[in-house]
Amino acid sequence: MARRNNGIGIVILFVVLSIGLLGSTGWLMTKGKGQKEVLKDVQEELQTAEAAKANLELQLQELNTKNDQLAKQIEELNLEIKDLETSGMNLSDLLVEEENKKIAYLTFDDGPSANTIKILDFLKANNIKATFFVLEKQGYDDLYKRIVDEGHAIAIHSSTHDYAEIYKNVDAFMADVKSLSDHIKDLTGVETKILRFPGGSNNRVSHRYGGSDIMTKIIPTVEEAGYVYYDWNVDSQDAAKGLQDTKVIVDSVLSQAKHNNNAVILMHDAAAKTTTVEALPAIVEGLKEQGFVFDALTTESEPVKFK
Repeated sequence: MARRNNGIGIVILFVVLSIGLLGSTGWLMTKGKGQKEVLKDVQEELQTAEAAKANLELQLQELNTKNDQLAKQIEELNLEIKDLETSGMNLSDLLVEEENKKIAYLTFDDGPSANTIKILDFLKANNIKATFFVLEKQGYDDLYKRIVDEGHAIAIHSSTHDYAEIYKNVDAFMADVKSLSDHIKDLTGVETKILRFPGGSNNRVSHRYGGSDIMTKIIPTVEEAGYVYYDWNVDSQDAAKGLQDTKVIVDSVLSQAKHNNNAVILMHDAAAKTTTVEALPAIVEGLKEQGFVFDALTTESEPVKFK
């Protein structure tokens, strides 16, 4: 009986030892597996850190490049200031001169036409930039492109210039603008945001078709669409009659421009306006004598809008 009990005890002891051994083996395997996962995580974090380091080094290199460029620009500005001081002009004088600079914006409505070609030829010969508020016309693709290619501003006047159609409601006006905008972009690649209302922003002819408040509805809609509109403060009077006298055009521009350091000059390059082309050389010469320089309108130019 004692031997039997001893045998059972030995068996139990063997089973316990076996279970313990298996448990230890499982624990060691689990521990080994955990260490591999930890090692994998560490390697991934190390790779992430190395990528971040490389990115920071690239950013530092870019900053150093920009710093070098800025230092070069500062050096160039210092040299320009020294040149100005040597010539007897200091920086404050230059700023005053810039502030008092007189700018003339030659603007032409209702083109393109054959007259536009003559105007562009004259502007090119005299290195002058202007602004063309165009209509949507067929057969003048090359002129739309030439306006842009020669550095002038191409701007929206209207597609049709049909007052009864464009001013009957807001949607009609915006559809007209979109048609012309798409036409200009298709031909030139330029998405212009400069606009002049036919008749100006305070015109009354629109009241016949859209009511007395039509412009107060159209103007904010145009601005919300991202357009900047320009009226004028110098009227050449070339639209006062079918074919205006050349001298009247010249005198009108030069007499009105005297009172404006920022002169936005209304002229027309429609097919009938041949005397506008004839007046242009005298206008430019007279404006130069008054101290004007010439530029094309941008969305950042000083606003000229009717009250």
